[in-house]
Amino acid sequence: MDRRTFLAATGLSAAALAGCTAPSESSGNGTDPKGTPTTAPGSPPALTNPGFESQLEGWTVGRDLPTDPNTGDPVETNATTTDERASDGERSLALFIDGLQDDGTLWVQQPVRLADAETLAFDVYSPSESFNTRAKVAAYAGPDAELAEEDFDTTAAADGHEGWNTFEYDVTSAAQGIVAVGVSMVWETELTTLLDNVRLRGGE
Repeated sequence: MDRRTFLAATGLSAAALAGCTAPSESSGNGTDPKGTPTTAPGSPPALTNPGFESQLEGWTVGRDLPTDPNTGDPVETNATTTDERASDGERSLALFIDGLQDDGTLWVQQPVRLADAETLAFDVYSPSESFNTRAKVAAYAGPDAELAEEDFDTTAAADGHEGWNTFEYDVTSAAQGIVAVGVSMVWETELTTLLDNVRLRGGE
């Protein structure tokens, strides 16, 4: 039996994005009072519900997980929203992974036009700076794909800072595609990671 279990959404396969981390400001894209994405002239399209204020509306949950040897099932995960803290607005995305198998990637994704986008940015919360890396930030902005762990940019530690930190990645993609943000486990521990304020930006 395969050690990994893949559970996600969508169809093809393809490249991700080149990534780096850097602090940045909010994009100015957002939603109107009805939750409809709004876009400034000349800006890339806004994502639906980028701050998770409307729970997971607009997002699909994806998973690429190892098998729990005690149950024979994929390890436990949960993707929900919380009002415990947020980098923007009142809510954020909470991603839980039972990482005791030292593996597993959990994310949310949505389709979007990428032609005018140059960077993907989002915020990640860590309660404290960890002495070792327990999880990596997982980011993808590219063609519509049946994503797996190896498709993501996982170069940055999700817990290498204290408080909220912005991670930003260069987007090199076709006109229509998907954005996916999440977390990938690299240490044997159970962990909940908070993400918020996902945005696409064009050139300055």
